[in-house]
Amino acid sequence: MPDEYDYDVAVIGGGTAGAFAGIAAAATGAKTVIVEQYGYLGGILSLGMNLLGSADAEGYWALGGYPRDIVRDLIKNGHATPPVKDSLFGSILAQDPEPFKIYLLRAAREYGADLLFHTMFLDAEREGNRVTRIKIANKAGISTLRVKNVVDATGDADVVARAGGEFVFGNATDRVTQPVSNIFRVGGVDLDQVWDYLEANPDDRTAPTGWSGEAYTMDYIRNTPGVHLMAFQNLIKKAKAAGDFTLPRNRFGIYTLPGRDDVVINITRVHGIDGTDPWDVSRAEAETQLQTYEAVNFLRKYAPGFQNTYLLSNPHQLGVRETRHIVGEHMLTKEDVLAGRDFEDQLGRGAYPLDIHDTGIGASVLGSKVEGGGITLKHLPRSYGIPKRSLIPNGLDNVAVAGRCISSDHEAAGSVRGQAVCMVSGHAAGTLSAMASRTEGTPLRDIPHQEVQEVLLHQGAVLDRNQLID
Repeated sequence: MPDEYDYDVAVIGGGTAGAFAGIAAAATGAKTVIVEQYGYLGGILSLGMNLLGSADAEGYWALGGYPRDIVRDLIKNGHATPPVKDSLFGSILAQDPEPFKIYLLRAAREYGADLLFHTMFLDAEREGNRVTRIKIANKAGISTLRVKNVVDATGDADVVARAGGEFVFGNATDRVTQPVSNIFRVGGVDLDQVWDYLEANPDDRTAPTGWSGEAYTMDYIRNTPGVHLMAFQNLIKKAKAAGDFTLPRNRFGIYTLPGRDDVVINITRVHGIDGTDPWDVSRAEAETQLQTYEAVNFLRKYAPGFQNTYLLSNPHQLGVRETRHIVGEHMLTKEDVLAGRDFEDQLGRGAYPLDIHDTGIGASVLGSKVEGGGITLKHLPRSYGIPKRSLIPNGLDNVAVAGRCISSDHEAAGSVRGQAVCMVSGHAAGTLSAMASRTEGTPLRDIPHQEVQEVLLHQGAVLDRNQLID
């Protein structure tokens, strides 16, 4: 393997944001490489969680461009359901994760992006305010990418941190972050029995704290192809009294897949984890896997419809919700998100609700004390703009950021981290970086946003609330 390679755009991280950053950069004409630590694209998409927030609660698309093209192909070929309007999440779209990964691979190859799997980012070298070399490592040893522009899609702003760009950690004051989880999938579920139980016991399915909008009726739950609900808090209390449940969560998150007897479960939780510390992450990986085993045993013993359930799959890695946030010229705030604010330089839209998992017992979330085992979800009536200024870290001229680590405060990050929003910021960052690579040394922030918007619109991106879902 050669020691050095030259690229217009290097995308570091091929997850939910990075896959679309690489696709967009290559489609815009840049010589592009996607560096990914695993052997596929898509990251957290591979868990099979429903795609939430591709449209806002009033039915206007936020997802567009290359992400929506792939979603439409998945729907056309029976691998995903059309988006259904949802009063909490804006929209719900159930998808089969394995075809999604294949469609991402096809798109990356179609547009000519190089794929470098099983490769880790090591370091970033800079000259002035520009990152000029990326150090990577794999089975062949240590190599260098000579780059014109970089998209940091690591989720943790690793490139920005190593290169000396500006960032904050967690809530910025005391480094508190949202807890980590292990999202897993179980099979052998009789959903009719589950629905019958919840219909007979309506107090055992709840809307999370901060939710607004009409309740999820059982008719809606039974007839919607792919739903997300929260349930079994009373069964958990019963199991705790019997010594059969020790997890810190107080209800199960359940994601169904249309026509299938397998569901995705969100119930594990570990507080106080630094997702950039390998010792912390290793401890949390072990703890959440043990919690998964306990949760499956609970479902078999206590939850109607789950008597014959079995563990189908654990995720490829721990689900880390929050670590670093870059600091750009604009930091998205919870006020921006809740108001559905527009910006002159917006390069995309976000519609995922404010979704903040309790950061600890007695912690304050959006001004209210929480118990430690719950979730605060704030409904967004309308989507908000994602400004170009929030994708570029202060102190670096040629690094764009995509995914959950864009410039946002701790509360706004509860929306920014949503999968659909990560796809949108990835598309924007990839296109911006490709356009900048055509000029010699022009800082990303100096590329006129109007020119980037024009290209994004040509690519089908959604910049305004003007497209209703079908």
